[in-house]
Amino acid sequence: MMKTLRLLGLAALGAWLGIGNAGAETLRLAHHHTVGGQLDRTAQVFADEIGALTGGELEVQIFPAAQLGQQNEAYEQLNLGVIDMTLSPTGLMDKKYPAVRAANLPFIWQSFEHFERAVGGDWGEAMVEGLLGNSNTRLLGLAGLGFRDMIFRGEPVTEVAGMEGLKMRAPEAHLWIRMFELLGARPTPVTWGEVYTAMQTGVAAGLESPPVAALDMKFDEVTHSVVLTQHMFETMGICINKNRFDQLSPEFQDAVVQAGAKAAQYLTDDTKAGSAKAYDEMKAKGMEVHEPADREAWADAMRPLWDEVVAEHPDTPKMVELILAAR
Repeated sequence: MMKTLRLLGLAALGAWLGIGNAGAETLRLAHHHTVGGQLDRTAQVFADEIGALTGGELEVQIFPAAQLGQQNEAYEQLNLGVIDMTLSPTGLMDKKYPAVRAANLPFIWQSFEHFERAVGGDWGEAMVEGLLGNSNTRLLGLAGLGFRDMIFRGEPVTEVAGMEGLKMRAPEAHLWIRMFELLGARPTPVTWGEVYTAMQTGVAAGLESPPVAALDMKFDEVTHSVVLTQHMFETMGICINKNRFDQLSPEFQDAVVQAGAKAAQYLTDDTKAGSAKAYDEMKAKGMEVHEPADREAWADAMRPLWDEVVAEHPDTPKMVELILAAR
């Protein structure tokens, strides 16, 4: 809390000293990724577009690297109105609206193109409406962060049987914890900003992540091998507190919506381009890259999660149907 107050105090001091446009309205955007990393660049794309569209009359102040809280905390602060905006994995929004879990079901997505069709169609609209109706989250854009793989500190586990009893870092979200339980592993919840240290110190034997995000976080320095399970597709939301959005003038609202769409497309395009070369970069950094012995066996082990998630909320079957319809 004291750190947050100090940061906000510095922000106020900056305004008092005349940094930025003194007459500008400001949106505070906090995220959990590294300075200069992919999500930080995306936040800057959003901020630059806002500045261009409003002639500098609306500014975006970015707090990167979990300065105002880790990813779960940032999303909670968004809904409480403590911060105005964040970039959050959709998997962490399930406490507000469990039906979003459909997007993170194992093996539900086929490709980036499948994801983009769904975003531009009925599923994207249902996500916006569902979160508006169940939280203080207004989605400005949905981006694809790519397929997630299993990453290990030591030798690769290419068969499902090898996961038995293995401590694996899980996001602080029910879906991932349950997924690892179904694989026979021991899920160990660790927030994203602390994963590097967890791998370095052996808190867990491995994790799972999209390759671009793993490189962004320098996990190649503390892990040894990656297995291309591609079991989930990471979806990221660009979010604004809906009450803060409603307080903006119609002109600023239009700018925020346009900038959100541009930033989301930037992030998806950047990930798509980066994923194509990420595995070669991992190899160049000394990591071993392996195919799973039987990808269908991994899918079969995780399949019960579909039935469990669909039964949790009345909107979830519709969400699953809309994603599948976009294939």
